Amino acid sequence: MTAWELATILVAIAALVVIAALANLVIKLRQVISDLNEMTNKIQNTLDLASRRLEKQASEIESEYHRVDGLIDTAEKITSRANFVSELTYSVIAKPFIHISSLLKGTFRVAKIIRGRLFRSQIKT
Repeated sequence: MTAWELATILVAIAALVVIAALANLVIKLRQVISDLNEMTNKIQNTLDLASRRLEKQASEIESEYHRVDGLIDTAEKITSRANFVSELTYSVIAKPFIHISSLLKGTFRVAKIIRGRLFRSQIKT
């Protein structure tokens, strides 16, 4: 056997080893790609589920917001009506009593003054 034949055999064996290593590497890479695809699918499913939950919660929050907004509007209307009724009550009931009270107070003062003058005039005569 010559040196060239030996070199050819060694190169062929080295090429087979490299091919086997590359084949093993390709097989492992395919497994990694398969695992990555599986993980990607799991992540996608988890994201879809989380997205649906978030959308549901967002719609619940929005409906709750609209309900509370309606309650606030109703409370504002009630407050407005209560203020109107309070002002109306004051003008219908309280103002006349205040005027009557002032009138009576003035009447009592006038009566007191007149009584004092009559009393003084009786003392002089």
